Amino acid sequence: MIFLKRIRILVLIFLITIFSLSYFFRYEISFNLFTFLNFDENQARRYSFYISERPIHITIKKIKKIFSDEKSNELQTLLSAKKGFLKYKGPEMEFFDGNYYLDIFNSKEKNVLLNSNILDFSNKWKSKVPVKVWSTEMSEKSTLKKSSNNEKKYIMVEAKPIICGENIIYAKQDGSVGAINYKTGEKVWYKKYGNSNSSGWPRMRGFSCSYEKNLDKNIILLPTAGGVFCLNATDGNLLTSRCGNKILGAFQSRVSPHLFNGIVYVATINPSGVEAYNFKTGKLLWRTNLERANPWNNFIIDKKNELVILNLGSPIPWSSITNSKKYKYSGSLIALNADDGKIVWQFQEHSKDSWNHDFVGQPILSPTKIKGKDVVITFSKSGSIYFIDRKNGLPIFPVKKKSIKLGNFEYAYGKSTAPKPLLDTNFYNFLGKDCSGCYLNTKVFGPVPPILKIERMFDGHDGGPQWPGATIDVSNNLLIVTSSHNIITKHYADYIPQPLTNLPENFLIQKCTTCHDSKGRVKGFAPNDEMIVPSLFLTSKIYNKISLSNYLKKNNFHSKINFNDEDLKKAYEDLKEYDEKLIKNKKYQYISVLNKFDITKKEIYSKSGPFGKITAISLDDGKIMWQIPAGTYKINEKKTIIGSKTYGAITNSGNDEGISFYTGSFDKMVYAINNINGKYLWSKKLKASGSALPLVHNTPTERWIFIIATGGRVKNDTGNNITAFKQKL
Repeated sequence: MIFLKRIRILVLIFLITIFSLSYFFRYEISFNLFTFLNFDENQARRYSFYISERPIHITIKKIKKIFSDEKSNELQTLLSAKKGFLKYKGPEMEFFDGNYYLDIFNSKEKNVLLNSNILDFSNKWKSKVPVKVWSTEMSEKSTLKKSSNNEKKYIMVEAKPIICGENIIYAKQDGSVGAINYKTGEKVWYKKYGNSNSSGWPRMRGFSCSYEKNLDKNIILLPTAGGVFCLNATDGNLLTSRCGNKILGAFQSRVSPHLFNGIVYVATINPSGVEAYNFKTGKLLWRTNLERANPWNNFIIDKKNELVILNLGSPIPWSSITNSKKYKYSGSLIALNADDGKIVWQFQEHSKDSWNHDFVGQPILSPTKIKGKDVVITFSKSGSIYFIDRKNGLPIFPVKKKSIKLGNFEYAYGKSTAPKPLLDTNFYNFLGKDCSGCYLNTKVFGPVPPILKIERMFDGHDGGPQWPGATIDVSNNLLIVTSSHNIITKHYADYIPQPLTNLPENFLIQKCTTCHDSKGRVKGFAPNDEMIVPSLFLTSKIYNKISLSNYLKKNNFHSKINFNDEDLKKAYEDLKEYDEKLIKNKKYQYISVLNKFDITKKEIYSKSGPFGKITAISLDDGKIMWQIPAGTYKINEKKTIIGSKTYGAITNSGNDEGISFYTGSFDKMVYAINNINGKYLWSKKLKASGSALPLVHNTPTERWIFIIATGGRVKNDTGNNITAFKQKL
């Protein structure tokens, strides 16, 4: 132990010396050094950024890592939570037929908001419908390797295109960017910048293009996996007279940078934070770190109050529960002072986001005051929509709050009351009591964090409002939002020995291994597995001898297995010795597995309604004005569902006509919708389902609608197209 402490002290001194000296290195020198040492481009940029810009920060981070024992703390928190769950006696907990049901907000209330179960069309437009003008492939280099079934795959593009001068600019996940003449569809230029990160493309959701008066040029700010590139929109070349003639930053960014008052604001992930750079010199002005809560949605600048306002997602990793500060900013809407990056206010939905209920979409500044206040609107994958005072971060409509404590893990959770949360949770009625065939007695339904050795089913992981957010109809004072529904995720969390270790040679334990694994692994993770058999590792840390005996007697699966007290006592002692040895030597690993529940096979649609909806909400009082199914979803040749899962977006027509354009349903259509009553006005087939926000560009006499159609969500739905429609006004 003394030797280990001495090693730690030596390492600490070494780190302080190295990083203190490294402060005098310039970025370019350290970048060239790392490149010479064969680091890839992205790694070289990141390490050079830390060395030249943030030596003290990284030193402190390394010191904390040396002395912290996060692995042990996480295990103890999970064990405490599991014990607390088994002892929990609150009114929200129900035990039925060997299964637990924990429902904090009475999710079994039936949602009856939907106006119609058909796609209701109006003939208001008649001969005034948009017509297709051109469709073109975005590049020749977009094809990925062929999939296992020989299907051609493309890069799914999620960034909304931008009209920049006479061209429409598009950007893709792999750092490629191109320009097309928006009237003719003729390609003007195509470039590629940056490298993708090792784990895949950074799922870029936006970029920016703005006119710089001093240069008389349109400037593109392109986020990549290794920093932000500043480009001349005329030819796509690097801009040498701004951004310090280099890339801004070094970390992965997936959202649109903003240029405001001569400063470029950038949101980064891994590590998460917000940075501000002098646009002319490229100098870093400030960086605010956001722990492990990543900004993976486009953010906004509140110019009136000079605030940077952004949504933050779940912490990394979100699926393991701890009491660490990784939850400090997760699941939040946060406002930073644009001048110095200091946090002005934070609105957080729940204190420990351990089930991936990110805040999603680009926050929206309401064009009108609500209750006499300037308001920003934001969205959660929990289905809630919040109207927040831009001055202080407080909700202007009431938010229902509850808290629950499981062992030493306690969390508070909020839920909007106006508007009513969008998620359908009617499937609890179906699954909750229709579980007579469930083998595992620790199934949990409802909003509960993942607890050790529990399979839970929950919504909001892929459901609710999605990353594109919503649109505002100023003329009708409406917020219009798309959302996915009835998407159930099965989640199992456990610990296993690492490396896998043989269980004790006790005859009773060996008898258990006819079902449980003999080396402590978990059985049953295939999507169609009805039974998951937990690891026996940590059994003695969750149960004492008496509670384990009671558990085996009550449990449906074990109730017919007779163990006498002496045999069970000896088996328990052997398991305890097994557990303690592995824990002492830290020979264990946390595992977290997600599977989507195939709700089409369970016929939940007939009981719960559509998989996707479009909802109009009044900006006066937050009440839902209408709700319609979002397109259609063809399951097979014989069955089509009204209301598709939706991963595209909706965009206002932009000329106070009260029209929206929607795409993203799995029927590969683009739709026009009358915002007053929610009736469909027009639809047209695309080569693939829309994967980004539609772009609407109005001139005095005509409207242009541009759709990026790359699909990517379901089989045989993939493409590489931008399609342009034109409509006479």
